[in-house]
Amino acid sequence: MKQIANLLLLFAICIGCTSNQAFEGKLIIEDKTDQLGSLAREPMLAEHPNGDLYVTGYKNSTESPQLWKSTDSGNSWTSVDVGTKEQGADGNSDVDLVIDDYGNIYFLTMRYTTVPEDTTGFDWSSMKGEHVAVGISKDEGSNWEWTYLSQNDYDDRPWIEIASDGSAHVIWNDGKGVHYVSSNDQGKTWSQRRAIYPKGGSSHLAAGPDGKIAVRVSPSSASGFVFDEGVDVILISSDYGSTWNEVELPGQRDWSSEFGQGTPRWVEPIDWDEKGSLYYLWSEGKQLVLGVSNNNGKDWKTFPITSSEKLIYFPYLNVSNGEISCTWISGQGSELTHHAGVIAIQGEQVFFSELEPQTLTDIKIRRGGSEDLGDGGEYYPIKQLSNGSYGMVTSIQNYSDNRLGFTWWKLVRTEK
Repeated sequence: MKQIANLLLLFAICIGCTSNQAFEGKLIIEDKTDQLGSLAREPMLAEHPNGDLYVTGYKNSTESPQLWKSTDSGNSWTSVDVGTKEQGADGNSDVDLVIDDYGNIYFLTMRYTTVPEDTTGFDWSSMKGEHVAVGISKDEGSNWEWTYLSQNDYDDRPWIEIASDGSAHVIWNDGKGVHYVSSNDQGKTWSQRRAIYPKGGSSHLAAGPDGKIAVRVSPSSASGFVFDEGVDVILISSDYGSTWNEVELPGQRDWSSEFGQGTPRWVEPIDWDEKGSLYYLWSEGKQLVLGVSNNNGKDWKTFPITSSEKLIYFPYLNVSNGEISCTWISGQGSELTHHAGVIAIQGEQVFFSELEPQTLTDIKIRRGGSEDLGDGGEYYPIKQLSNGSYGMVTSIQNYSDNRLGFTWWKLVRTEK
């Protein structure tokens, strides 16, 4: 009997070792492709149910928003005609992109003041958001129907998500609160909903199972022209956005109304898993921290993920199949590096597979011919794909070498 018990204990230990080893390892680059021709800042990616990939990113001087499609796992990309400005395809700034289970593509964009080629005498303080628009394609990008969701001064940072019942939900801000519309008919019509919060910025949006929706509200709004001191919350709905509960956040964050002061912050990423747990990733100076709540934000467990001798900022995350893929930036100037990793949590243990830090010399500062390294935007997305690999997109912003576009990264996790 004792021998049987020992064998069972050894078997259990071996299973635990195998399980742990499956989560330990490295994130490596399997392939990457540069798509050149047009700047794609602050990109977003989505995968169609048929496996096709879509990427968008903005360029200030464009009339219509930009979209690219790949039918060969990201090896090559073609531009998608989303329509003309006169047809409602009107946008040159922040973008978001989702595809529902039926294959309907939702393309969200906004317009921002266009910077003239000759900026002599240009009043930079006059720049502002002008509207939010959404395009729907039901035939894999061949045809589009566009709708203006808002046309108010200082419209900013829209996000779109598909809820568990297939309804579409959009938020944005304009310095006067976080606004909200939804559609129950696959984007044919949109209903104005009660504002989610009376002030603050629409920092991120996530939809989970059983009607769960979460909105991250931060102090900065209206493209940084409005700063509401003390606004730093998550709003959670469990009934498809009919009612909202405000929850306190774990950890500590520094916010500054002055550009260039403190930790750079714009997108504060959140996401749900399939079981209804909410995840929140943020920077505490030189440490990257993950918060997990299993009860709609009432209680949080926090996990320090990684630390750096340099400032960590602009994180992003995606949760799928029990794993959290994430990106972030550290350092500034000549020390600026881009990072990615995959997190798995088992009980109180955190397993972290990290990509070797990347110095992306094709991302320079935003304008002009400077050779200084740039961040490429407020975030860069990563997503676990249906084949188990991870897709990631970074901007290419190198004016001096006339290299403008984006890089598609195919990442895979290897066991230790």
